[in-house]
Amino acid sequence: LVPVPAQQYMCVPEEAYAAAVRSIFSNADYSGAATRYKNPQECWTRFEALLDRLGRPGAALHVVHIAGTNGKGTTSALCEAMLRESGVRVGLFTSPHLHCFRERIRIDGALVSREAVVAGMARVSAAAEAVGGASPFEKLTALALLCFDAAGVSWAVLETGLGGRWDATNHFSPRVCGVTRVGLDHVNVLGSTVREIAGEKAGILKRGVPAFSVAQAADAAEVLRAAAAAAGTSLTTEESMPPLEASLPAGAAPPAWLSPPHQAANASLALAMVGSLAQRGLLPDKPAARGRALVSTRWPARYESLSPRALRGGKLLLDVAHNEPAVRAL
Repeated sequence: LVPVPAQQYMCVPEEAYAAAVRSIFSNADYSGAATRYKNPQECWTRFEALLDRLGRPGAALHVVHIAGTNGKGTTSALCEAMLRESGVRVGLFTSPHLHCFRERIRIDGALVSREAVVAGMARVSAAAEAVGGASPFEKLTALALLCFDAAGVSWAVLETGLGGRWDATNHFSPRVCGVTRVGLDHVNVLGSTVREIAGEKAGILKRGVPAFSVAQAADAAEVLRAAAAAAGTSLTTEESMPPLEASLPAGAAPPAWLSPPHQAANASLALAMVGSLAQRGLLPDKPAARGRALVSTRWPARYESLSPRALRGGKLLLDVAHNEPAVRAL
C-alpha cells in the first residue's frame, strides 16, 4: 500500500467518519438468508435512479471489470498496480476489507481519505433517501465512483460484489472484462449449480469488449463461451495467456503470495487483461512496468506467511479462503 499522509486522519472528527461508515451498513442483512435477486430489475432501476441523482459519477472512467467466485481481489489488485505502473491514474474498488474500511476504495494505490468518505456519504445518503433506499453495496459503489471523480482518476478497476449480471458495478461499459474461477458460493442468491452461477458472472460480458477467463470447470467454461458468443465478443482463456514467470523482471522470482498455481493463474489473467488494453492503444505499452507491478504488489492474507514471536520460530499461513473451492485450491 502507498502510505497515507497523517493529516488525512485529522481532516474530519472521528465521530463523523464512524457515522458515515455506519450509515453504509445500517440496512445490511447478516442473516445469511438474503435473496436480493427476487426483484433484480427493481434493484437495477433504483440504482440507475441513484446514479442519475448523483450526476452519473464514473461516466467518464475507463473501467476494468472483474467477476468470479474466488480470486477477484488478487486479480483486481494486480490490474490496478499494472495500470499505475504504466503511468495512468487509477481507482480501485474491492470488497470486503481486511484491516480497515478504507481499503475498499483506493486512489492511486492509497487508501481513500476519511474526509472523502464523509463528504461522499453525505451525498449518497441524501440521494438514496430520495430514490427510496439503496443496499449497502449500492451505497459503497456510488461512494467509490464519487471518490474517483473527485480525485480525478481516469481509470477504475471494479470488482463485482455478488454475481455480475445485476451487480451495481455492471452499470458501465468497460474496456476489458475478466472472470476468475467460478464455483459454488452464495447459492441462495446466485443459483445452486456452477452452471447457474457462471451465468450470473457472465452477465458482465459486453458486445465488443474483450473478455478473459482463467481455466474453469466444464460447465462454467461452456456457459462463458456461450455468453461471449451471444454478446458478440472474444473470450480468451488461460491457455492463451502469458505465464507469470515470463513476465517477471530478469532474474526475479514470483513473490511468495503468487506462487500457488491458483494465484499464478490470477496473475496471468491480470497480465492478459492489461496487455489487451495496451495492444489496443488504450494504455502505454510497458511490459517492464507490468513485470515490476507483479513483483511489488502485496495483497494481505493471500497465502501470506508470518513468523509471530509467540510461535518461537514457527510460521503462520494466512489466507482468506472462505468456501470449498478456495480451501481446496489452498
